[in-house]
Amino acid sequence: ATNSNNGEHSQQSQSDDSSDDEEEEDESFPPAAIIASLLHGELGLTPDEAMRAYLARHETTFDPSDAVRQRFATTSPELPPSFPDGPPSFPRGVADFLKSPECRSVVVLAGAGMSVSSGIPDFRSAGVGLYDTLRPELLTASELERALIEDDPTLALDKVMFLQNPLPMLELKRSFILGTYEKQWKATLAHRVVELLHSKLGKLTRLYTQNIDGLEAQCTDLPREMVVNVHGSMGAAACEHCGSMVDFDEFCEGVRSNVKDISGEDAEAPRESSPIVCEACGGPYVKPTIVLFRGSMPREFHVKTALDLPGCDLLIVMGTSLTVAPANGLVYRVPPTALRMVMNDERVGRRLGLEYGEDSIRDVFAHGHSDETCLDLAEEMDWLDDLALIVDELPEGSARLLRERLARRQLQEDE
Repeated sequence: ATNSNNGEHSQQSQSDDSSDDEEEEDESFPPAAIIASLLHGELGLTPDEAMRAYLARHETTFDPSDAVRQRFATTSPELPPSFPDGPPSFPRGVADFLKSPECRSVVVLAGAGMSVSSGIPDFRSAGVGLYDTLRPELLTASELERALIEDDPTLALDKVMFLQNPLPMLELKRSFILGTYEKQWKATLAHRVVELLHSKLGKLTRLYTQNIDGLEAQCTDLPREMVVNVHGSMGAAACEHCGSMVDFDEFCEGVRSNVKDISGEDAEAPRESSPIVCEACGGPYVKPTIVLFRGSMPREFHVKTALDLPGCDLLIVMGTSLTVAPANGLVYRVPPTALRMVMNDERVGRRLGLEYGEDSIRDVFAHGHSDETCLDLAEEMDWLDDLALIVDELPEGSARLLRERLARRQLQEDE
């Protein structure tokens, strides 16, 4: 399980020419054991030895994508009966398919790109993302913990690290927690088009979102049971140790009063951080219900995918790099007759069996940012007037895009 601004992270490939000795060392000191040694002094390693072992193992993390492709990539799937001449064009052909009786069940897998136009801070963009700009020296942590986080910023969001010291995670996420609570960010055009797949078309089976921002909750015509938060949500809080739910208002007030602001933007934030204690167990482990690295995936994900995917006619992949398992597995778990549409600014998922270009027989690539491609689809579905009703509820970028499209349509009608 993973976490980022909206839940995604990439994996590094294991070198094929690793020596036998290196492989034996990896077996002796897996990442969890190495981190445990660094944090707790286990395994009998000195800090320097443990650090070298961790770095060696960290640089050779196994990428299972080749094995996944060999096992699941379909070389000659059954041709879907509704498009025997190849996949439909985007957006008109896809809109026709959505309206047709052949399409009964739509599943959406969304990633960080769905929320980009909301203005939520990015974690991963080179040079500007939070991971690249994080300053570990500002975190409330030991010298060793800071060194580990500097080497791998994701450790600030690691479950082992959190249970050892919960403050770096809370400090890193403080602005995000409070911004979400105060509805600083708004649901985008992409969110609203997914909402219309249910409210107007009635064919949305489920939205699986890897995002933790909770923006889909602002779509009041999208029932909560139709959403699966694959990596948890910022919209609730619980104790990581005992699992007890915590009143979210009280949790956010605790974040505001107990956790320092490492961005320096909140003049009223405390100068030093103190943990938020669980009233049920007394442990300092209260946090948003997001899934930390090496935490357990929500049971709901496994239950719902088993129910939803066998009957899927159209899988829409939106704004995700498809590098994070098990969410990326939806691509190869839908039936071989299902249409798969990737709405993204780059082609992704080839190692998962997606095919683009002339060789594609059921995969559609809609090139562009999520808001743009969703608006293209909405126009073909005759949904622009529905979106116009909520234009003032959209973030600035989404609203501008929609108003420009509405103005263009008006000009065409006048001509």
